[in-house]
Amino acid sequence: MNAFKGKRIVLTGATRGVGFEAAKLFLAAGAQVFGTGRDQARLQKAAIELQKLGQFYPFLADFDKPEAPAEVAAAVTALWPAVDLLLNNAAVQTHKKDWAAEGLDLLNEQWRCNVFAPHELTFRLVGLLVKGVEPRIVNVSSGAGSIQALRNSSDMPTYRLTKYALGGMTILWATTLKGKVAVNCLDPGWLKTDLGGPNAPGEPADGGQRMWEICSLPWTETGKFWHGNREIAF
Repeated sequence: MNAFKGKRIVLTGATRGVGFEAAKLFLAAGAQVFGTGRDQARLQKAAIELQKLGQFYPFLADFDKPEAPAEVAAAVTALWPAVDLLLNNAAVQTHKKDWAAEGLDLLNEQWRCNVFAPHELTFRLVGLLVKGVEPRIVNVSSGAGSIQALRNSSDMPTYRLTKYALGGMTILWATTLKGKVAVNCLDPGWLKTDLGGPNAPGEPADGGQRMWEICSLPWTETGKFWHGNREIAF
């Protein structure tokens, strides 16, 4: 537990699901968490619970909006001189059976939140990350976005494609930052969250635990896809 004491963590999508459960674990271990949420009421409710555990800094940010990453980066820069962990967790998902059902607009709409926002936030915070202590970036993906999953099923194609792209982005950032910042991708599992739905076999706390596990890996591990502390294929 002491490994995270004093760590400065930026966590997007901290008000629900995997993000909320991970925030609880890190705060209980003595970390400081700057957490974003897209809904004001939900963010305030989460902040009340999380601030009972430690230093939680809530920030309203909707990553569907192009200005959100810059606003988050500015607020983090004003708060801390360095960042130890950037957890790109916020995402959107729409269930449609194929490209025809989705139409042409959905991919353009969800690309910003699921791919470009974590890329831009990484770009804007990399100067603080390289000043951190064994700094890490974790991009929360999904098994639905693995190459094998794309071959097996064509449902929810926008979500699958954006998560597949997130994996590629992770590899490229890991190569760019090798020896400076560890960059990995996390599949938290199919969970009973707003995205996963009520029929999922896992609980949100399982995803929080897997976030903890990937952040506890040796710092030299980078450019890989993980299910907790178990490596899986992109």
